[in-house]
Amino acid sequence: MKRYDYIIAGSGLAGLSLAYHINQSILRNKSILIIDKEAKSKNDRTWCFWEKGSNHAFDPIVYRSWNQVYFYGARNFAKALDLGDYIYKWIRGIDFYDFVLNDLRTNPNITFLTATIERIRDTANGGFVITDQGQFIADYVFDSVTPLKLDNPERHNMLQHFKGWEITTPHATFNPDCPIMMDYRVEQNGVGVRFGYVLPIDAHRALVEYTLFSDKLLPPAEYDAELHTYIRDYLKIEDFTIEHEEFGVIPMTDEPADDKDQKYVIRIGTSGGYVKASTGYAFNRTQRFTQQLVGQLLTVGAPVRPKKTLRQFFKGLLDSTLLNVLLYNRYPGKKVFTRLYKRNPTPRLLAFLDEDTHLVDDLRIMSTVPLGAFTRGMIHALVKRI
Repeated sequence: MKRYDYIIAGSGLAGLSLAYHINQSILRNKSILIIDKEAKSKNDRTWCFWEKGSNHAFDPIVYRSWNQVYFYGARNFAKALDLGDYIYKWIRGIDFYDFVLNDLRTNPNITFLTATIERIRDTANGGFVITDQGQFIADYVFDSVTPLKLDNPERHNMLQHFKGWEITTPHATFNPDCPIMMDYRVEQNGVGVRFGYVLPIDAHRALVEYTLFSDKLLPPAEYDAELHTYIRDYLKIEDFTIEHEEFGVIPMTDEPADDKDQKYVIRIGTSGGYVKASTGYAFNRTQRFTQQLVGQLLTVGAPVRPKKTLRQFFKGLLDSTLLNVLLYNRYPGKKVFTRLYKRNPTPRLLAFLDEDTHLVDDLRIMSTVPLGAFTRGMIHALVKRI
């Protein structure tokens, strides 16, 4: 049984991001095994996020970027939102995979294994991984494949699920300078929230998505039907060709990773709570958390379990409250998000969603939500935890 310094279980966003940041440091001399059940050779993901400036690690593979986005909300509220110092960026999955894998393959200390992981265990001698291609042990195993249970009645569990089509049109239809970030004109049809999403490539081509926050998936045919309706009735496009499609499901949960009793197995990615519970955004949080992890390995030689601070508790409670409001249908989701974007400067709201605001700004933003519904949601969220 071969031993490594680090084993990375799963080569998705978190696993490859961690490997990339390790490879940019002196830790690149460590022996690293990356295990995944399949090669990353398909354009199976789209990541959108906002950040300030254009001097970041993955800027060379940003597919499109914008300084403003369009928002369609409730009660005919529609507006192009100025992002201030932020830039809204789009990275395609295949570009991310190719960029990171090309970088990692220059390091002879990194080994790739295509295998199915059958079990990951914490042992007295390190993290232990059993696959259909053999058994391996490491000083630390970074696990992004063990799923969250998503069944804790004391927590809130929703799903962000979406289907997208990259379409082309014979007529100049899209505005390449301004994507549609959220379009709540679509029928809401019950609990949760639904919206359209348009990322223009040029005047004739765009990625159009239909997205839901809810606790259940739709029948497959319903996503197609809703996409057709959105494109025809709201984008006013009758003639188009589907060039590519994608489908995804992202947990929106405040359930913590169940790894606090493990010493040598560290959860990362969705498995480790990297996804923002109330929005489903993950790209920037993943970079921040994996860079923090590399910093800990560099400075103290081991991952450090974060201690819960009052600020972190408050941020987590706000996530839980929004999930509670949506899950229990305390207030229409489209109206919640409309109030947030209508009554707050967009840069402040983006900083809030990035958990980069102070208490004063947090309170300003929370004053713009429906206070009755959110107060009931917050009390219920606290009661569920207690």
